[in-house]
Amino acid sequence: MTRDDDDREDDLKPAQERERNSESEQDRDSAADVGARLRLPPRFAQYLMPSMDAAVAKMLAPIREQMKSALPDYDALVKNALEPYSERIQSQVASIVVSVPTFTAPMIDFPALKGVGVSPSIELMLKQIASQQSAMLDGLRGSLKPLFDPEILSGFNRALLPPNLRSHAGEVQAHQVHEFLEQEGIPLYLVPRGRTALRLLRAQDRSGRRRVLGDCYESITDDCATVLEQANRDVVGDELKFVLDGLGAMRSGHFRSAQAMFTVTLDTLIYRFYPDQAARRLITNRKKGADVPGAIDEMGVHEAMVWLPIWNAHEQFWKHKGDKVPNYYSRHASVHGVSSRQFSKRNCIQVLMLITSLIGYADRLMSSAGRARA
Repeated sequence: MTRDDDDREDDLKPAQERERNSESEQDRDSAADVGARLRLPPRFAQYLMPSMDAAVAKMLAPIREQMKSALPDYDALVKNALEPYSERIQSQVASIVVSVPTFTAPMIDFPALKGVGVSPSIELMLKQIASQQSAMLDGLRGSLKPLFDPEILSGFNRALLPPNLRSHAGEVQAHQVHEFLEQEGIPLYLVPRGRTALRLLRAQDRSGRRRVLGDCYESITDDCATVLEQANRDVVGDELKFVLDGLGAMRSGHFRSAQAMFTVTLDTLIYRFYPDQAARRLITNRKKGADVPGAIDEMGVHEAMVWLPIWNAHEQFWKHKGDKVPNYYSRHASVHGVSSRQFSKRNCIQVLMLITSLIGYADRLMSSAGRARA
């Protein structure tokens, strides 16, 4: 596919730029900018505590030589006995990220050592290790407690949620939204309204989510229209006019024509964000069962919320390989497998949500950049 780059002004900044909240939200969402750009480093929980194996080895070093003659298999015994507890501790530490300061760390008992000839001195030494573990975790809990005040955590969660869900921060966690979007081609950024988004999040399966799309067809259409009609046409460009034309066709009952219009316009917008073909393919080539691509993992929280459902909507579809046309929205099936199974009111509203979320994100991104320059 080729395009005439000279016919369109590159209005949108690269997708990697971060959004700020609109001025009307700054007072109640002061932490949102930080949240939108937040990235936790990989294996973050493991940085909180040294390896248990290393700590044990250091503690036992002074008496290692003395015990070799009395207990030749001492190294293997200690390693085998402590390995499950080391794994347990690492799992407990991982939970600290989401549960500090209320996390607990049960004391290590040693049932595995009963009846294997462990001497009283070794048992005492192991109990000392457990005691030191308890003291270390107590100290860590006390040190981190001021940073994880419940009110701070609540505000932090609210900042990470998309704007349409912030008024429901007490009912949903940001990580639940992210997990949903990793698996589903239905967006939750800016649209739909919070109560509908909660229904989508609480649906048990894809069929349940599609029922929500059908039940809330009219209100979701209105939610999308509100975002689109408020978007700055100078920022978004001609694509907005075509989306509004599709919206008009949709409201007149021509949802198939609207779905086709939304699909090709979504293609155009993706191209504007990712003109490089190799970079664009990371978003538009979703293999079944594939992990989230690194290009999305490296995005800020809100940016990833926009692109994850778009990536999911680009699940591979090969008509020549006999793939069955899915009944849920698929960009590739819409283009290469036209059928009444793919073109439906539910799929029309789904792709409208996708393109509305992206346009709304672009509008906020450029608006905040303009304020920053001013």
